[in-house]
Amino acid sequence: MNSLESYAGQAPASVSARKLTKTSLVFVMVLLGVSYMFNAMDRQVFPALLGEIRATYGLTLAQSGFASTVFTINVAIFGAVSGWFLARFKRRSILVGGLIGYSLFTLATPFAQGFISLSVFRAFTGVGEALQIATIFSCMGSYFGRSRGAAMGVMQAFFGFGALVGPIAGTRLSAWFGSWQIPMYLFGAAGILIAVAVLFLIPSDFIEASEPGSGTTDAVRTTREQVPRLLNRNVLLGSISFALVGLAFFSYSALYATFLREHLSYSPVAAGSALGMYGLGAMGAVVGGWAGDRLGKMGVFACLAVLAAVSFALFNGASRLLTHSVLSFVFGLMVSGFFYARFVSIIQRSAHPAQIGYAVSAAMAGFYISGPFAGFLFGKLVEMWGWSVAANVMVFAPPCVAIVLMSFFDFSRLR
Repeated sequence: MNSLESYAGQAPASVSARKLTKTSLVFVMVLLGVSYMFNAMDRQVFPALLGEIRATYGLTLAQSGFASTVFTINVAIFGAVSGWFLARFKRRSILVGGLIGYSLFTLATPFAQGFISLSVFRAFTGVGEALQIATIFSCMGSYFGRSRGAAMGVMQAFFGFGALVGPIAGTRLSAWFGSWQIPMYLFGAAGILIAVAVLFLIPSDFIEASEPGSGTTDAVRTTREQVPRLLNRNVLLGSISFALVGLAFFSYSALYATFLREHLSYSPVAAGSALGMYGLGAMGAVVGGWAGDRLGKMGVFACLAVLAAVSFALFNGASRLLTHSVLSFVFGLMVSGFFYARFVSIIQRSAHPAQIGYAVSAAMAGFYISGPFAGFLFGKLVEMWGWSVAANVMVFAPPCVAIVLMSFFDFSRLR
């Protein structure tokens, strides 16, 4: 049975996208956004505290980079198969299960006994994160239709706030309590509380809505000939280019704070603050998602060029905290403030409405597939060639290659 026929035969019933009142919609967006915020806090606090974690477990730089990004192994795997889950289970169940899953493994992280168990715990946070992200962006695409870019931008703004708060709050809590474990306990517990709120407070008219134009469940029961294949040229080019942006991001997020501490002699709090400025930039997604819907082709190329320039500047010559804060801010503005919502949107719009869950899967797999290797390889290259050359390979080069690939993307075929 092909994936589309499986979708048609077993998908749980969706509800039509009946519009909520403005007050209800704001409440739902805030609650979903807060849940996504804790996703960002969890993943960004770990690299911010990597100095203390390295000291606890005696990790090498390559091991540290791997532990920082190993969660993406399961984000990539479960992101790729999230369409299967979305086709068979209610979105509410997937979302709540994902939230509880990564929160529990965040709570478990301080109980690791060494590099292997630490990596296993961090890897399993990625399972819950993948299911949460896929469900949230499927909800955005289904409920908001053509304005999905702006809605996804709002979600990315919450992610950005979490990426801002996570490193700053985490390093300060660690300094106050003299323990890097305390932030892990607090963030994990908060995630479980948010999961309970999502379970009871988000209406089905939103979370289970079907995309305008996709019809009811009966309309989704269509033949293979009536629906174009998912992996068309645009979906492939968009996913690969998104993967390159992901490679630059995960290389940066894995070891940027370590670069500031070990190469530029920043204090833990200063390094965490500079890393946190990425999150402030990501909050620009409120505007970035809206702009992406309107700027079209040239916006993608212009922002890829800016991302490449900032990526080079971050690891080549800049030393002042203010300079790094600004560069980290712009990096976050480009990756999470613009490209995350933009690539998810154009990949969804390159696929048939009946394949929206699978399109989200393709987008997520594209972004996260490089993550498991980025931190480890970056650390190895630093040990071999130094920070500048390693960063040019892992952070600067990927967006340059993405510019070339996206020149073959047919923007006129977006629905």
